[in-house]
Amino acid sequence: MRKIYMAGMSHKVAEIAVREKFYIPMDVKTEALGLSPFDELLILATCNRTEVYVASDREIAEAELVQYVCKLAGQRFEDFAKFFYFKAGDDVAHHVMNVCAGLDSVAVGEDQILHQIGRAYETAHNLHATGNSLNKLFQGAIHTTKRIKTETNLSKLSCNIPFLAMKQVQRTFDDLENRSVYIVGLGEMGSLMLKYVQEYTTNIFASSRTFANAEKFADVLTPVKLEDRYKVLGKCDVVVLCSICQEPLVTKDEFEKAVAECHSERSAKHEVEESRHLVIDLGSPRNAEASIGEIPGVQYVCVDDLEKIVSENRRLRMVELEAAQKILKEGLDEFLQWYRMDEVSKDIRVHADRMVATANEESEKLLRSMPDLPENERERIRMMYERFAKKMANDYLYKVKAGNSPEDVKVFLKCLEASDE
Repeated sequence: MRKIYMAGMSHKVAEIAVREKFYIPMDVKTEALGLSPFDELLILATCNRTEVYVASDREIAEAELVQYVCKLAGQRFEDFAKFFYFKAGDDVAHHVMNVCAGLDSVAVGEDQILHQIGRAYETAHNLHATGNSLNKLFQGAIHTTKRIKTETNLSKLSCNIPFLAMKQVQRTFDDLENRSVYIVGLGEMGSLMLKYVQEYTTNIFASSRTFANAEKFADVLTPVKLEDRYKVLGKCDVVVLCSICQEPLVTKDEFEKAVAECHSERSAKHEVEESRHLVIDLGSPRNAEASIGEIPGVQYVCVDDLEKIVSENRRLRMVELEAAQKILKEGLDEFLQWYRMDEVSKDIRVHADRMVATANEESEKLLRSMPDLPENERERIRMMYERFAKKMANDYLYKVKAGNSPEDVKVFLKCLEASDE
């Protein structure tokens, strides 16, 4: 039977300083999926988790899979093995269902992880890295999550990462109407952040890796070329960083210079209000050097800090969470039923093939006793024996499988084996 395994780390076991070291670029993922050493492989990498899922006909040890993830990220196994969790069999299915539904996220019930898993699965599937086991598992998890979104209000009450970031902004500044906000990165997270910010202020700046992407939003913000970011950073009250980068886009030294220049300009204009800057870093790897929080007047917040904010709609979310858990269990049970029956199906096929082979042997014995029988009659006899064997297999094997649990079918097959002896 092909068994499923996974190894990974998340916000629950490793802080962002560790997680960001395991950022796996798309080109590395694509190459890994194309040259997979496993029967099936899927790689999930988000700002809060890096996880590798495997299905294999051979046993996979924890150390082997963790070493594989470390190699992908270019990190030493000895330094980071303690941050990983490892699961096998049913535990993998349970974990995937919870992760996909957002029940393992910082913001319980958030929608973003569903899209991330969908993209990870699509990438692996298109590269032919997945097979029957991972296809069924991830298709089931995605379907179950969509049911939860449709049949419960959990996602309406949830707090995704940009939502939590907006809450942090509102805690820092009572009134945003006269404040300026600068968003760096206009991907999925940055675009969602923009939607929240638009509700409170029109003084918005934004940069993207591709300037044309920022220009698409010119009707609601001021596009800024990424190389000109420091001209805006020091002037804006709120900076939200959500770009993908290998090296920090904002360094302490350059940001400190930008802040100092801004203060000088304000002093020259006799503006006495103390300047405050809130920098929210949603990137993983982080987009800024954490030390910028040491600059006077600058508050630095990363993804891990946002977890402390989650307290809203708690009672209502618990009610919806119960409904979501019920749907999740149904999805999990459906997959596990298939997963266990898949092993039984293989055993049944073996027995069915054995029955047909036995029928063919018996028909040949009969035909040897009738050497003068015409060939067309001989073929009819062979077909009759084989058809009878297949009917017996259907009545006594496949029908038994359809109407009983995998455990009961296994007992039945063992009885058949015992009778053969």
